[in-house]
Amino acid sequence: MTIGSKIRFHRLKRHLTQEELSKGIISVSYLSKLENNQVTPSEDIIQLLCERLGVNHILDHPEHLNKLLESWNHALLWNKSDEAGAIYQLIQRELDQTDELMTHLFHRILCFRVKLIQGNLSEALKHMMHIQSNYRELTDTLKFYYHKYKGNYYYLNEDFVKANGELKEAETYYVLGNVVNEEERADLYYLFSLVLTRLSMYRLSIYYGEKSLSIFQGVYYQKRCAEVHLLLGICYRRIRNSEEAVKHYEWANFISQSIQYTSLQSKVEQNLGYLKSFMNKSSEAIQHYLKSIELKGEDDEGKLYSVLSLVKEHYKLNQFSEVRYWLPKGLQLCSKEKYPEKFYQLSYYQFAMNDFPDGFESFMREYALPHFKQNSSPLLYAEYSKSLGHYYQGVRRYKLAAFHLNEANVIYEEMLTL
Repeated sequence: MTIGSKIRFHRLKRHLTQEELSKGIISVSYLSKLENNQVTPSEDIIQLLCERLGVNHILDHPEHLNKLLESWNHALLWNKSDEAGAIYQLIQRELDQTDELMTHLFHRILCFRVKLIQGNLSEALKHMMHIQSNYRELTDTLKFYYHKYKGNYYYLNEDFVKANGELKEAETYYVLGNVVNEEERADLYYLFSLVLTRLSMYRLSIYYGEKSLSIFQGVYYQKRCAEVHLLLGICYRRIRNSEEAVKHYEWANFISQSIQYTSLQSKVEQNLGYLKSFMNKSSEAIQHYLKSIELKGEDDEGKLYSVLSLVKEHYKLNQFSEVRYWLPKGLQLCSKEKYPEKFYQLSYYQFAMNDFPDGFESFMREYALPHFKQNSSPLLYAEYSKSLGHYYQGVRRYKLAAFHLNEANVIYEEMLTL
């Protein structure tokens, strides 16, 4: 890394302007050229600038600290929180003793990763913006990490198109940066699979999911293997390959039980319920939903998925006493402000259980359907457009029925072509 880039990094780190740093040492224009690596300064100038910046000799190479950063990164990847915390304490003690730009940027990138793990997206964004301001200085290896975590940032913000673009960049820099860590490649492919699933690109998601699974199996990362099996099960269910879906759900269930990964096991049970319902095995579906609720403990949002599923399944079977049992339990857990998608769906069944009283049509057309459409929930929009279409058929308003049934069919056809 060039001297000029290091000077610029430490100046920005200390919030100094070019005028403040250069005053009495060199001209502002010379400092600008230096920072842009257009001139080579003398040792005396470097020394004076370093003194003003309050840094040691700027040519030091902290190999030991870089190895600590790699170890920290590995602990974060394997979700070893205690080990990661202990390594971070060592890093903090040594970080201020080095002026190596790449070391500081790698540290910043890993801080970005930590904030993503913690779900603190506002702090993650601050790190991301700082790294972006120094992007041109990054090595290809650091660009790989940066784009990968940036893709994760956009995924958590539910901007799946941007997330996909960032992960494509990361895949390029994995090659250019000659990253040799296969676990990082597996993690990248897993992120790809998650993003592509949210973009309804299920076959491509399966491709990346299976590539990541083969690597995680090779390093015996059981937790992530279970997560990938669940994701693959979801994708196979979405493309109506029930046999493959069952296989992956069963593997996910087996692994999550063996490592006591209860939160994932509850999701597996939920998804097995979806699959059995699709296969018209309602009694089995209901048992899976009940098991999922049992495993979810205090997870109210997770319980909502299962309660809503039970409402739907019992309604489909005309088991209205069971619907009346579960419906209020679901509505107690949500509102228009908290978990609105579940609220609107449960409200539909509340209307249905009361023979669609006055207010149902305006609720659907002014609130529920616009919410699903505006919040990128095409499958929910299709499902409830279809339900509204059937309602209009029942009251012989065929023009409105045709409109809403067509809305649903267009989305279903698009899903089938992906």
